[in-house]
Amino acid sequence: MKSAYLLAGMVLLALWPSAAGASPDSGPEIIGVSVGFDQTTQSANVTDQEPGTVTFTGEVSVDKLPVQRAVVMLESSVDTGWVSQVSPSTAVFTSTTPQSFTVTAVVPARTLSTLKGMLVVKATMNSGGLTAEDTANATITVDQYYLLNVASEAPYFETEKPGISTTYKVLVTNKGNGPDTFALEISNLKDLVSKHWMVGLDKEVTPVVQPGLYGEVTVTVTSPEDSSLFEGGPQAVIVNAASVGARTQNLVIALSFPLYFNQKAIDPVFDVTVPIIVVAVVVAAVAVVAWRWRKRRARKAPAAPEPDEPVEVEPYEKVADE
Repeated sequence: MKSAYLLAGMVLLALWPSAAGASPDSGPEIIGVSVGFDQTTQSANVTDQEPGTVTFTGEVSVDKLPVQRAVVMLESSVDTGWVSQVSPSTAVFTSTTPQSFTVTAVVPARTLSTLKGMLVVKATMNSGGLTAEDTANATITVDQYYLLNVASEAPYFETEKPGISTTYKVLVTNKGNGPDTFALEISNLKDLVSKHWMVGLDKEVTPVVQPGLYGEVTVTVTSPEDSSLFEGGPQAVIVNAASVGARTQNLVIALSFPLYFNQKAIDPVFDVTVPIIVVAVVVAAVAVVAWRWRKRRARKAPAAPEPDEPVEVEPYEKVADE
């Protein structure tokens, strides 16, 4: 009996180390791959004609090597459809030392500043019959650029009399890639005032204008009331429009647009001399027509005898009585 207890104790001592080292949750060894970016956000600088390019730097690594080497494939994409490329696209590992890669994305020209792109890099490892995957994300934003255009429905107006007011509709178009407002002024206002012209704007700053749309500004022009009849001719009214958003970036994006206002006047050479010549020609033509008409009537009427001219009388022939 005693020997039986001794044998059982020896068996327990023999089995104890393996039982103590065993873990109920232990399983097969896991081999993994990881990928990440040094930066998680970058901005693309685009223009109305040129695309913008951003480049991210990242690292890919494997935590263990199942065999002597492991191959990791890298792929990139952007959810907005922008073109991207990762280099190198294949990484060969013979140790667990991380390896670097770069990803370049191209943002098309005229892309709106309100648009964001999600860049995704996917790493796939195949080695020793084992497969592992990991992904990393980064955000691409778009810088705003500022551009404008100024035009008018009719850049030339004319008035018949001094002191008459005329209005212009000036259109300021946002040619940039983000919302903007525009400040307006008459750049030659001092010169116009010195000549007794009155010029005004219905607003000095437009409301917010979205890309591709325009803001409307009314310009009122009044010619001098004391203008003489010979002071006509075109007068330029120069409207200057500037991007308010660009000023916040210490930039000056402005454009000037001339409007031409013509006050009709009497030209001593053309407006006076020419009408007189026309009237004279008409009067002469009427006189010639009247003279010809009188001459034609005179030809058709019988000639009247002169006062002292004797009148011939046909001799009277007496008829004998039968």
